[in-house]
Formats: sequence, C-alpha cells, structure tokens
Amino acid sequence: MAPTSMDATGGDIKNDVYTAYEDLGSTAANSRAHSTLSLSTTEDSTRRNSEDDDASYRQSQDVTDLYTVPTTRTRGNSHMGEALENLSRTMSSMPEQHSEHQDLRNVQSRRSEKSTRYSIKHMPGLAEEGGSPTLAKQQGVPPELGSLTAEMIFVLVCSAGLMFFAFLLGDITVNQEKLKTALGISNSQLPWLLGAYTLPLSLSVVISGSLSDLTPPRMIMVGAFAWLTVWNIVGVFTISSSRVILFYIVRAMQGLAIGVLVSASMSILGRIYKPGLRKNKVFSAMSATSPFGFWLGGIQGGAFQNCLYWIFGSNAIISGLCLVAAFMVIPPLKPMADIVGTEAPTIRDFDFIGASFAVLGCVCLLFGLTQGSVVNWSPYTYALVIVGILLLIAFFFVERWVARPLIPTRLWETKGFTPLMIAYFLGYGAFSGCWQFFAVQFMLRVQQNSPLTVALYLLPNAIVGVLATWVVSKTLHIVPGHYIYFTAMLAFALGPAFFLPQTSGTTYWALSFPGIALVTFGPDLSFAAASIYITSNVRRSYQGSAGSLLVTMQNLSSAVMTAVGDAIGNKVDVTDGNIGVDGLRAIWWFALAAEVVAALITLIWVRIPKEDEKEEHVI
Repeated sequence: MAPTSMDATGGDIKNDVYTAYEDLGSTAANSRAHSTLSLSTTEDSTRRNSEDDDASYRQSQDVTDLYTVPTTRTRGNSHMGEALENLSRTMSSMPEQHSEHQDLRNVQSRRSEKSTRYSIKHMPGLAEEGGSPTLAKQQGVPPELGSLTAEMIFVLVCSAGLMFFAFLLGDITVNQEKLKTALGISNSQLPWLLGAYTLPLSLSVVISGSLSDLTPPRMIMVGAFAWLTVWNIVGVFTISSSRVILFYIVRAMQGLAIGVLVSASMSILGRIYKPGLRKNKVFSAMSATSPFGFWLGGIQGGAFQNCLYWIFGSNAIISGLCLVAAFMVIPPLKPMADIVGTEAPTIRDFDFIGASFAVLGCVCLLFGLTQGSVVNWSPYTYALVIVGILLLIAFFFVERWVARPLIPTRLWETKGFTPLMIAYFLGYGAFSGCWQFFAVQFMLRVQQNSPLTVALYLLPNAIVGVLATWVVSKTLHIVPGHYIYFTAMLAFALGPAFFLPQTSGTTYWALSFPGIALVTFGPDLSFAAASIYITSNVRRSYQGSAGSLLVTMQNLSSAVMTAVGDAIGNKVDVTDGNIGVDGLRAIWWFALAAEVVAALITLIWVRIPKEDEKEEHVI
C-alpha cells in the first residue's frame, strides 16, 4: 500500500520523503537486521538537524507537520514503525518554503502503540519531545516550605494539636481515682473530667474550622498555643476541693484551644498538600501523634500522680515551646480562591446562622448526656438532649441554603460519605467512650494497678499506632481506602473482645497486651483513611471545615457513648458507688455490638477510591 499522495506544491522535500520511505520499506523486506534503527541514534539525529536549521527555521512562517500512513510491512515490523515516526519528526522540523501544505495523519498499528507506551514509561524526555502525555509526577517539598528540614518541623508543629488532644486526655484518664480524691467528687461525676474538656472542644472545632479557611491560619495557631499556655498555668492552682469549679473551667479552656489547633492545622495541611502520595504520608504522620500522645500523656500523668499540679505545669512548658515553633515555621498563608481569577472568600462569608445552631445544639446535647449520669437522668437532662438533637437537625437544613456553609455540601453529595460517618460514629465512639475509658477504670480499680503502671500498659498503643499510620501511607494509593476502613472497624471490636473474659486476677500479658495492641489499629487506620478522603473531596478553601467535621464527630461520639456506657453500667452492677465487673462487661458487650455494626455498614456501603497523584484540589 503506497503512501497517500500530496499536492504538487509539496516540493522536493516530500519527494525525498517518498524515496526514503521506499528505501526503508525495501530494506525491511530484504533483511530485518538492516531495518533495525537505534532509537537513541535517531533521536540525536533529530536534535542535530533541528540545531543546524535553526536559523532558517526562525525565518519561516509555516512549518509542515508531516505524517505517514504505515503500510502492511510497517505493521509487521515494530522497528520499522519507530524509524518512520522519527523520520517524520525530523522532516517536520525542517523549514517549508511553500505557501500551501497538507497534513497527512498517522494511523498507528497496535505494536507501534505498545512501543510508544513503553517509551513514555521508560524515556519521559522522549515522550515530551514527541508530544505524548507523561505520567503524573510525585509531589516534592511544597514551595511554601523551601526545604525538607523545614517541612519536617512544620508537619510536627501542625501535628501538635492532635497530639495535645490525646495528651490532655491521657494524663487525666490514668489519674481518675487520684483526681476523684483530690477534688472531692463522686464516682458519678467522673465523666465530667473528660466532658468538661470535650464539650468546648467540639464547639471550637465547629467554628474555628471555617474561620481557619477564611483568615490567615498562622496567627490562629499562635493565638491558640498562647491561650493554652496561659490556662495551663492557671491549672496549676486548681487541684483542690475548694477550687473544683475552676478546675472544670481550666479543662474547658484547654478544650477550646485544642479545637482551634486541630482545625487550623488541618486547614493548613490541606491547603499546602495536593491529593497524592505525599499528602497520604503527611496526614498519616499526623494521625500517628494521637495514640502516641495518649500514651505520653498517661506516662506524664502517672509520673506526677503524687503532685498533680505538675501535670498542668509541664503542659504549660510544652505548649510554650510549641508557640515559639509555630510562629517560626508556619508560612503566612492567606485565604485562597477555589478557581484562579475569582475572589478569595473572606470573614464576611462566615456562616453565623449555621454556627449558632451548631453551637447551641452541641452544648445542649453534650451537657445533657454528661450530666444525665450525675443526676440519675432528671427530666431536664432528657429535655436538653432532645433540644440538642432538634437544633442539630435544623443546622443541617440551614446549611443547604446559606451561601457558604460551615460543612461543604459537596461532602454530603459524595457517594458513601454518609455511611462512612455513621460507621465512624459507632466505631470510634464505642472504642473511646465504651472501651478505653472503662478499661482504664478496670485496670485501676479492679486489678489495683497504679496510674504509672497503667500508663506503661498502654505502651503498645503508641508503638502499634505509628505502625498503623505507616501502613496507611504505603497502601492508600495502592488499594481502595474502604478495605483499610473495614480493617479499622474490625480492629475496634478486638478491644472489648479481649477484655470481656478478664477477671481481677488476669495477667496483663495474657489478654490486655494483645487487646491493647490490636485495637490501636482501629482509630489510626480509620482517622487517616477518613481524613485523607474527606479533605481530598472538597475545595481548597474548605480544608479546615472538612477536617473539623471529623474531629467533631470524634468528640460527639465519645461523649454519647460514654454517657450510654455509664448508664448501662449503673443499671447492671454498682458496688460501693462504683460500676462493678458485671457492669463493665455489659458496657463492653454494647461496644462490641456497635463496632460489629460499624464494620457491616463499611462492608456494604462505604467506598473510598485509591488516592492518585493530582495536580490540584477538586473544583
């Protein structure tokens, strides 16, 4: 089959192409060895021809793009196809002096297409020269940070908020019995040791998530660290039965600061890192600080069990150091527009109506649930819970018509997002509120261990937590995220499963050690997979809002499940004002059932795609 004819004005150059074509074709028919052309030699020839004719090329107004139609002989020889393609590129770079020209399109054979794909994969420079698309490049150090060292310090500072979130839970949780004596409170008031902290934290996360997207987050982070430092200093003077109210106020102020830190850090990280492998690693590293922080907080609390005021004093020193580091390494980011050329959102776009409904709803719901077990569920606690639920329902309806909602409406339209959040509520809430809180009580009160010993028992929580987040960073771009999420839900269920058979004489190594180690995969795998999925499915200007939604769900689920667990335990077994072993087992059975339901929801409805490299956030 002869090549398609050209217009007579094609000139001598096109005749030379026909001659070269026939010569190459006859060479392929006579000897395969003579038809094999070196790809690298041809490429060098192309480059030299382009340089020799550069002067005349600049004078030319028209350049003919010459393409050939491979014959049957070309299809039978892949080397022949490569030679013709390189010859066409060589001739297309030569000047054309005629005013008229005609493009002849190239129809590639299957073997030629395979050869081209191989060249793109292994010789990206040649692919770009030939006009072929290249594979997506992995992200490097963000330009806002400048160097790998600065990036590492930056990620550590941004992760400090999540670490403090768990740290301030751990140091109080292991000292439940010590604080009950020092503050002169009853066993029924123990949930307020955590409730006074998580309630304000939930409120600040809801509001500060959107504020971090609408204002420069650097000063928000610095201000939150300063606020936390001041109230930690005040907390030094609150360990007394006469100052129990001030103690609860300090815990509330800590919660406000931590909520701002967590949402602002997720806003900053979500803006700087585009969806891809590097973002997976960064968010996985951040989620690793949660179990590590809880263990460190437990060690700190156990070490200062005999001088509890030093818990707050050491916290003030740590938060002060973080304040200095945040001021030095966090870049001065500004609110960003989702589409180039459009106006960036400002504080005037903040959803004040939605924030009011969210704050009031959370206050009523969490206060009613926490206070219910203290006053044996008086009628006003039921009323607060009902009002809180109604306000939160109204909040979701309000968000549908405001110009810029606190929670991006795009998330609710994303397939699988709603069941993902329901599974997270059940799985994480049962883990934190029904298993972890009461497991520490079991080791302290039933097995008669000291706070420091219990903190050391939680060491697998830190080690396995780091391992779990490393697994996520290496697998989320290889396997779909819902497999990881399903594994997390199953891991949640292993905590109560290993504690249900225990008695006061059960050794740590028999059941507690494997239970604590395996259950740690739950919160770390689920948080890493969910946070990457959520922040990758919203616009750049909504990163803080999206991240705050997950943290809010953590706090709500923990408060709800703690209240439910406490109610179950008090109904089943109370001994000397404390929940007995049978009551603890009833709580763990409830936790196991909730986590199994979460796993089934994930298996049936949750779908999280693999995280591929992307050039930009969603629009």
